[in-house]
Amino acid sequence: MRVKVLKLGSSAHEVDATPGSTVQEVLDKASLPHGGHAISVNGLGAGLSTALGEGDIVTLVPKVEGGR
Repeated sequence: MRVKVLKLGSSAHEVDATPGSTVQEVLDKASLPHGGHAISVNGLGAGLSTALGEGDIVTLVPKVEGGR
């Protein structure tokens, strides 16, 4: 199956993965670090153990903290 990984500030990656692969496995395969990033799959909040399906889009967005 093909999964697309989007990370702000990087090119999009398309990863070949086996059905049921997790977000963690796909990020490792794409060699993308994920520390300090919020993760979503198809626009919904997700975790590293979320199982993926054909055509899913994993998005990594830097966490923003601080302010007054």
